[in-house]
Amino acid sequence: MAQFYKNIKVLLGKILIALTLITLLSACEKFIEISETNGQMQAQQVFETDATANAAINGLYRSMRSAVQTPLIQMNSIYSNEIMPYSNSTGNSYYTLNLQTGDSLLPWSTFYAVVYGANNAIERLDGNLKIPDVSRKRYIAEVKFMRALCYFFMVNLYGDVPLVLTTDVRTNSLIPRSSVSKVYAQIIKDLTEATADLPEDYSHASNERVRANKWVTTSLLARVFLYQKDYAQAEAEANAVINSGKYSMLTSASGIFNKNNNEAIFQFANNSSDTNPANGFVFTSTPVYVCTSVLLNAFEAGDQRKTAWIKTSTYSGQPVSVPFKFTSTTANPPEYITMIRLAEMYLIRSEARAMRNDFQGSADDVNLLRLRHGGLAVPLIAPIDQTSSVTMILRERLVELFTECGHRFFDLKRTGRINAVMGSEKSTYWKSTASLYPIPSIEVQRNPSLTQNLGYE
Repeated sequence: MAQFYKNIKVLLGKILIALTLITLLSACEKFIEISETNGQMQAQQVFETDATANAAINGLYRSMRSAVQTPLIQMNSIYSNEIMPYSNSTGNSYYTLNLQTGDSLLPWSTFYAVVYGANNAIERLDGNLKIPDVSRKRYIAEVKFMRALCYFFMVNLYGDVPLVLTTDVRTNSLIPRSSVSKVYAQIIKDLTEATADLPEDYSHASNERVRANKWVTTSLLARVFLYQKDYAQAEAEANAVINSGKYSMLTSASGIFNKNNNEAIFQFANNSSDTNPANGFVFTSTPVYVCTSVLLNAFEAGDQRKTAWIKTSTYSGQPVSVPFKFTSTTANPPEYITMIRLAEMYLIRSEARAMRNDFQGSADDVNLLRLRHGGLAVPLIAPIDQTSSVTMILRERLVELFTECGHRFFDLKRTGRINAVMGSEKSTYWKSTASLYPIPSIEVQRNPSLTQNLGYE
C-alpha cells in the first residue's frame, strides 16, 4: 500500500496541475507532464493563487464524479436488483452477487484518490496567506464535504475502512481499518465544520448546483443521522433544508435530472470529455441494462414516474423496459448526475417521523411525493406502526430514487431487511456476506494491516 499512496501522491500533483491549466487555458487540450521529483513542488504551486486553487477544487469534484458514476449508478443498481444486464456480460458478477477481489470496477482506489486530494488541499490551504481568507475557508469546507461523501460511500459498501486524514505515505501505507462508528464520527465532524464556512447560495459555482454550499452539507448530515438512527437530528436537518426556501419540488417527474433544476441540491457537472451518464441506460439499437420485475412491480397503478422514468420499447419482438431518468445520449447533455435532491429530504423526514411515532406526518411526506412526481391524488392512509411505516417508505424510496447512487442497497442494510429481501429476490445467489463488497486484493497485499471482508478471503 505504500507504493499505492506514493503513486497517488505523484499522480495527484500531475492531475492538479493539469486540471488547473486546463481550466485556466480552456484552449489547451494536453496534460502537462512533470517529473516525480517535482510532483510535490508542483502540487504546492497549485495553491499559490485563488484562481489555481479554485481550479484544483473543481478538479476534485470531477474526480469524485468519475468515482461515483459507473460503480454506484450502474453496478450497484444491478447489485441491488433494480436493473439487470441484458445484451452483454458487463455487470453479470454484480447481478449474481459473485464479486471477485480483482474486480476492476470496485470503487476503492478511486475514492481514496479523492480523499488524498482532499487531505492534500487541507494541508496546503491551512494557514495559506496567499489565498483570500474567505476563499481559503470555503475551499477547505468543500473538500471536507467531498471527503465525508467518499467515506459515507466507503463504509456503506465495505464496512470498516482505513480512516486516512493526512498525506503521510509511510503512515497511511500501514493504517488498519477503523470501525464504522469512528468513520461516521469523522464524517459528522467534517460536515459540521464545513457547514459553518459555506455560503447558502451557489455563487462560487457560477450559480450552478455543482459545488457544496451550506444546504448540501446539511442534506448529507440529514442522511448520515438517519443512517445512524439519530431520528430527531435527521428530522431537524431535513427540515432545515426543506424550509430554507432555496429549493422546491418539481410538479411532475419530467426533468428531474435537468441541470440546475429547482429540486436539485447537489449535482456533478458534465465536461465534454466525461462519459455520458445515460450510456448503458438509454438505447438506440440494443438495450444494455433493463429494469427488473422488482422495480417495475413497485409502482402503483397510474404512477406517472413509471412512464416518465422508464422507457418501454420493443426489441427482437419483445417489450423491454430501461431506466430513463437520463434521457439524452448527446455529448455534454442537458442532464447532470444528481447526488442529492429535495425529494430525498422529504423521505428522510418521513422516516424520521415514523421512527418517532408520528405516523400521519410520515405519510404526509410520502403522499406529497406521490402527488407531485407521481400524479397520485388519492393519499395513502397513515400506517399504525413503525414496521408498516418503514415498508411504505422503502417502497417509495425505491420508486423515487432507483439508479441514484446505491440507495436501495444501503436502505435494505440499514433497516435490517437485506437478508430477507435479497434472499427472496435472489435466492440462487444471495449469501449474508454479500452485504459488503470485497476489498480489492491488491490493497490487502500492499497493506499488512488491512484485513479482507468475510466471504472473500
